[in-house]
Amino acid sequence: NLPEGFEGTFTVFTDEPDGYDAGIIVRPLPHEGLAGWWNKLAMFKHGVFDDGDRIVYIDLSTLITGRLDDIVSYDGAFAILRDFYRGGDTMQSAFMMWPAGSHEYIWAGWELFGRPEWPDGDQGWIEKSFAGRNRVIPDRLQDLYPDLFSSHKVSNGAMPHKAAVVKFHGVPRPHEIVDGWVPRVWKIGGMTRAELDNVCNTENQIILDNIKYVMSWESKWFDFDYSKRDGQACIVGGGPSLAANLDQLKWRQSQGQKIFTTNGALEYLMDRGITPDYHVMLDARPENAQFVKNPVRSVKYLIASQCGRSIFEALAGFDVTVFHNATKDADKVLAGVTDKPAHLLGGGTTVGMKAMLLAELMGFKAIHLFGMDSCYLGGAHHAYAQSLNDGERVVDVLYGDRDFKCAGWMASQANDFIEFCQRSLVTITVTGDGLLAHIARCGVPELAADARAREILARLPEGGIGAEIGVFAGDLSARMLMRSDIELFMVDSWAVHGDGQYAESGDFHATLSQQQQDEYMQMAANATEFASDRRTVARSNSVDAASTFDDGDLDFVFIDADHSYEGCSADIAAWYPKVRAGGLMSGHDYSNTDFPCFGVNQAVDEFITEYGLTLELGDNFTWFARKT
Repeated sequence: NLPEGFEGTFTVFTDEPDGYDAGIIVRPLPHEGLAGWWNKLAMFKHGVFDDGDRIVYIDLSTLITGRLDDIVSYDGAFAILRDFYRGGDTMQSAFMMWPAGSHEYIWAGWELFGRPEWPDGDQGWIEKSFAGRNRVIPDRLQDLYPDLFSSHKVSNGAMPHKAAVVKFHGVPRPHEIVDGWVPRVWKIGGMTRAELDNVCNTENQIILDNIKYVMSWESKWFDFDYSKRDGQACIVGGGPSLAANLDQLKWRQSQGQKIFTTNGALEYLMDRGITPDYHVMLDARPENAQFVKNPVRSVKYLIASQCGRSIFEALAGFDVTVFHNATKDADKVLAGVTDKPAHLLGGGTTVGMKAMLLAELMGFKAIHLFGMDSCYLGGAHHAYAQSLNDGERVVDVLYGDRDFKCAGWMASQANDFIEFCQRSLVTITVTGDGLLAHIARCGVPELAADARAREILARLPEGGIGAEIGVFAGDLSARMLMRSDIELFMVDSWAVHGDGQYAESGDFHATLSQQQQDEYMQMAANATEFASDRRTVARSNSVDAASTFDDGDLDFVFIDADHSYEGCSADIAAWYPKVRAGGLMSGHDYSNTDFPCFGVNQAVDEFITEYGLTLELGDNFTWFARKT
């Protein structure tokens, strides 16, 4: 995948030097005693490379799927990936290019400050090293080479249409994936781009043909029912721990809790006298028709439109609701459908994770997992014989202080489970002693938006009508709207910021182009679509938007927009009168030491003093004041 005559060398920095081909230069890690990603910063240490050498750094967990000719010809000062999740001018250090001998201040600064455990790791420190300095402005690789870089996780594992470089985050790693397009490339003598395109396009076309078939099939389509249901759901996978927890499952059913089974768990429960309420299927493989060979009249079937037609034929005349998975090009097939709800559902790549998402979107407020171990227990992958999973390659997955044996899909499911827990407000319990149960016991790292939502909602026990000022991609909005007693006005200009204190603060929100702002507005609308009847997206200057409300209209306001003193003061002055007596005035980035030039502290302190209020601080730089 390199240009003919390429004269570069291949160097691997590692603490495990054995097993590399003779043509690869194997070197020890550039600085002893560093853990994980902090080793990347040491590559900017003086003397690691010869000055003037052009460096192309690639994470080992990266898949090359196409020609790199244009990429390796880069001769600029510094190029790095834009973070696939955060967007804007953020950075992701999985792929970087620079001339050796430059940017040594990245390592030197980290050393000078005592090697701090910086938020977002090495790439967070690299961002800080460039922010607000009269140095080069790093190029973003996605801007230089549109379509050539992709994220396996962000694309839901879809085969990249044009990408030459596919980044893997967390788990699974490329070597842990045992089916689909990845194993065809991740090996010596792997498929060429043309071969990969031919195979994967054929597989994807089968899925799209399945969707087209279902579109002509008389059935209900899944729609959100989030605010119309309460209660508890039990999601049942086929993991080994299921057998030991059947009595608890029966008890939960006796208490009126609904049971969702997946794949072979339906027949397993029926054989033991437990009839589930719902059965979920996701996989497009035709052999999965075995899981509906004996359909049950009283069970409601939730079937992905990508499933093979033999599954739908077996369920003809039964209670079937079709949902649509976020599969590549599914949106094109469903374009123009207006008489049915055509929602594309992400939320993980396994049927168990999809069942959790469906239960959440149906409005269940508590989810209990049975037989979702996501690992081998006692050498078994299921509580019953399931030949589809025999012979899977098993890898070691370390979480906390325990090591688990997992197939690739199990590792992927564990990662999806963590992300589900981070964004969801439902209560989740996990039976057994598998990987997912261990993750639940250890606790899931809290995302920033989750912390803000938790702090806000804890102060709104009866819900209410509020306004979020400064919405960006809608992460916080979506989390607040998961509470069905919340109505929200989402106010943001989604406009380019001009000169001024905020634009100079180093906050990447203030540096976005208009195209990027438009994209984030659409992301915010999409993220809150499930609550479209309870939210209003208002693209407006924040002060102007306040004038459209009467005084005392709102139960709460959360300000996270212009962080300059002038901007924050103006927002507080405009929105405080709109909060009712006893309502909540609040905001973000109070005492945020990452950006000491923000004017939030001064604006909030003056506001609190002027009105004689009590300032309360919460996690993730949140501030609160109750109107008297």
